[in-house]
Amino acid sequence: MPFQMTLGEAKDALSRAKHSIARVREKAETAIGQGIEVAEVGATAFGFGYANGRWGGDEGEIKVFGLPVDLGTGIALTGLAMFGGFGKYAEHGVNVGAGAIASYGYRTGYQLGSDAATNAGTSTQTSARMRGARAPAAMNAAPHVSTAGEWDRQGQTVTVYDQPGE
Repeated sequence: MPFQMTLGEAKDALSRAKHSIARVREKAETAIGQGIEVAEVGATAFGFGYANGRWGGDEGEIKVFGLPVDLGTGIALTGLAMFGGFGKYAEHGVNVGAGAIASYGYRTGYQLGSDAATNAGTSTQTSARMRGARAPAAMNAAPHVSTAGEWDRQGQTVTVYDQPGE
């Protein structure tokens, strides 16, 4: 039996197809927009991280008038975008500002954690916590290799001692 469709049925089918395509395109545009937002934030954080590591000197951060550049840029761009300084491109200003602030936040958090670890030293509490998490029995049966070493990390000598398990 040959395929038959009235003109009205064809118009309805075409209308449904156009509607379905419009919904798919709308969802794709939303996903692409969110991907661009994430890329802007991530690329900005990466860029400031690279710049601070490359040209930040001993402190690991670039400062202008005593203010970290990434923090100052983040505050300026976000504020400017929130008050209409970028017009219809405000979301891009917020994204780049958020990336700059994220760069500063990561670096500051890392430094605080590193300082806390240095201040904690090799206390018995730290050693006990580290030994508390044990590997599965098969892993515990593996041969134990003791290591010791020293290396220079940003002007500080770091010594590592591996103590055999109990």
